[in-house]
Amino acid sequence: MKKNGFPKHEHLCSHMLIERLFEPGESKSLQAYPLRMVYREAESTQVLISVPQRFFHNAVDRNRVKRQIREAYRTNKSILATLKPLSVAFLWLDSKHYPTSVINKKVCNLLQRGSEILAQQSC
Repeated sequence: MKKNGFPKHEHLCSHMLIERLFEPGESKSLQAYPLRMVYREAESTQVLISVPQRFFHNAVDRNRVKRQIREAYRTNKSILATLKPLSVAFLWLDSKHYPTSVINKKVCNLLQRGSEILAQQSC
């Protein structure tokens, strides 16, 4: 298995798990504009990436942003590796494109803050 891969079993696809992730009071969220990360404990670490159509009407633009977020998560997912398994959703909040380096910093920031919060809770 690749060290920094993003295999299918890490994709959050189950409707039941997605609904559970977004139930009020069940999950926590962090924001680093233009991204918001929603997370909760789960059986295995899985990730959902959402870029709403209201921000980018063309599928090409939505796919570009999703690809940038996916790559940023893939390269920085080792931050969450030592913690308990989580269901994570990355939600896009803006109608502008950003350079890949900016998105990478935002995803890394969210993952680090989330891991710090979870580390404090486990102590």
